[in-house]
Amino acid sequence: MTDTSPAPAAIPPIALDTVDWIIVGSGVYLAPLHEIEEGAGTAFLRFDEGAVSHQHTHPAGEEMYVISGKLKVGDVTISAGDYLRTPPGVVHEARALTDAVTLIIVPEPLEFL
Repeated sequence: MTDTSPAPAAIPPIALDTVDWIIVGSGVYLAPLHEIEEGAGTAFLRFDEGAVSHQHTHPAGEEMYVISGKLKVGDVTISAGDYLRTPPGVVHEARALTDAVTLIIVPEPLEFL
């Protein structure tokens, strides 16, 4: 038997310069792209130089790709073109060394400490 159900429709691309930014901290902005549940999914995250996220942890880990700028996440410095995976349960903060934009994937909501 052949499956004749239609293929799912493609989701239109989202351009970085067209997203709506939500203020989530002093100098930290979020643009949700694909929400799995509140506080979880895929998003752009933007930092003004000097901005710091509050210490937090991710029960299911976090993936981050730096689109532009430079950040210090925990003890690790990452720059445009770098990918960083933070394992579940690792307590960290992100500090913007320059203006920065990242793509993050968070399978479960983060927990602020």
